[in-house]
Amino acid sequence: MYDLQKVIIIGGGPTGLAAAIRLAQHNKLNPVIYELRNPETAGIGGSLGIPANGVRILHRLDLWNIILPRSVDITKTVLHSTSGSVLSEVDIASEAKQRTGFGYLRINRVDLVECLREGTQKYQIPIHYDKKVTSIDDRGDSVTVTFSDGTSDTASLLLGCDGIHSAVRKMHVDPGVAPVYSGISAISSIVDDVINRDPNDTDCLHSTITPHGMLATAPCAGKQIFWFFSKEVPLPKGTSSADVRDGWLLHRQKELADCRSSLSNVLDCVHGQWGEYLRQLVDASRDVHFYPHYRLPLGGRWFLPSDAPQGSPRVLLMGDAAHAVQPHAGQGVALALEDVLLLSGLLAQYQAGDCTTLGEVFGRFDRLRRPRIQRINEVALRNGRMRRNQSPWSVWCKEWYMWIMLHVNRFWGMSMSGVLNGDVLYDVEAELKQPDRDG
Repeated sequence: MYDLQKVIIIGGGPTGLAAAIRLAQHNKLNPVIYELRNPETAGIGGSLGIPANGVRILHRLDLWNIILPRSVDITKTVLHSTSGSVLSEVDIASEAKQRTGFGYLRINRVDLVECLREGTQKYQIPIHYDKKVTSIDDRGDSVTVTFSDGTSDTASLLLGCDGIHSAVRKMHVDPGVAPVYSGISAISSIVDDVINRDPNDTDCLHSTITPHGMLATAPCAGKQIFWFFSKEVPLPKGTSSADVRDGWLLHRQKELADCRSSLSNVLDCVHGQWGEYLRQLVDASRDVHFYPHYRLPLGGRWFLPSDAPQGSPRVLLMGDAAHAVQPHAGQGVALALEDVLLLSGLLAQYQAGDCTTLGEVFGRFDRLRRPRIQRINEVALRNGRMRRNQSPWSVWCKEWYMWIMLHVNRFWGMSMSGVLNGDVLYDVEAELKQPDRDG
């Protein structure tokens, strides 16, 4: 029996905001968002990359005209050697645009959140801040969430969109699953550009692989530059669990100082105009942030079957709360947006009577998403290894290999964009047309 009307969304970040917009827009539901942090800190973060598979979803959410002025359309990546020479220039947009209509965007996280908040206003979606979840009661026909301020709310569906350290996951869905530290951390900053660069270079990503990590830059809207130094960093001493944010808080200043020291030594080894430019960016940075990169182990639950007789599960995890991957595949936001679109499509089938229970909806969501999440996890793990410590000899060999492959591929007219593997061409809505073989 169809009983879906109100939806509680825990988490006011990109996943929760996008889910609220889509469910109001496409499913005509009544979402309400509860966010732990206040509006001044709920949009923290650096710069994000969103490939074509995610950009296409932002367009379907009717956010294109809001997003575009606050983002940068990236056309290519440029890989530099430590000597300062260019090893490769790879077009990452043309093929995707030709085949999907969309390319690769960079946007500051705070701007993305603001754009999504603006999108919720169109549907008059309420957002409540400073709301800490203390309990969740799934009764099979409804779900009630209680907050630390004594208030509570009840709906027919609750979505846990509250990130990798999800309270919904810890309290209700899968308390045994905890984030795992990837071994890689980064320091980063967003600064005003320090030189008048060639206008043709304002839409490029730049990077250098060094023996002690990866240096990279990306343009932001407003003529700003995002730079980061990603390297291998051990867990704080004395911690027994990878998911110890207090441990990082206690050691954050030390790790930040150590990373700055490492970065200074690395910059001394990067030469040419590229090395000089990096040094200028770092010297101009005032607010430098330290981020340890975590992921969730594969295989965790995304929903908990209901204990109520003839009841359906009413709580589902989405985005990083369900399947956070380390950021080295560049697909974090896009994966969350795919979750949103797929769930909306499955709920539309439920609303049309094609599914009889939310348990069926959640089960199919789980089966359709697992292979995709595993694939992106593998890419992220492989790319993350490029940030680990390695010998100068290994870096030199990789530089030559990349240079040789670039010229071989150019000679044979092969694609260098990397989109042929389907990761950025993927359209999650096509999954809705596939038969559910395991259902």
